[in-house]
Amino acid sequence: MAAAFAGCIALALAIPCFAQVSTDQIAVGGVGPGSTISYVTDVYGEPAAAKNIDADTGVQYIEYNYAGTFLVGFNAASRQAAYVTCTENWLATPDGVTTGMTADVLNKVYKQADHLYSYEENGTDKTLYEYEDAYGNRLSFDVQNFYIISINVRTAG
Repeated sequence: MAAAFAGCIALALAIPCFAQVSTDQIAVGGVGPGSTISYVTDVYGEPAAAKNIDADTGVQYIEYNYAGTFLVGFNAASRQAAYVTCTENWLATPDGVTTGMTADVLNKVYKQADHLYSYEENGTDKTLYEYEDAYGNRLSFDVQNFYIISINVRTAG
């Protein structure tokens, strides 16, 4: 019995633990999976610019641009948010995280990221912290010089 218990403990310790955020944590400025065009315009008004995008996958999107720092892309067929990007600290996640904060807040609020990616953009090293819910929706944070520079939401569909 003790050996079986020890085996279960060893197995449990060998399984990696991931953050796996809840779906209601995946949003910025109140916009996340399921947000509709009408909801976003009710909250933020008409965008400064809007454009249609034909993705390589054949999916069509309508992208709303609010002052160049808050972008919301809607699936044209469902009219629901498919992606959101925020690069200014005037909007927060439901847990209060904004751009401009130091990256250590991510481990405090969301625990260890499900995925960490290091990349270079325009000669600058950056890190992407990515968290997923049980449905494949993603909340990610681009970090440069230990500061959060953008918050991104991507839906699974």
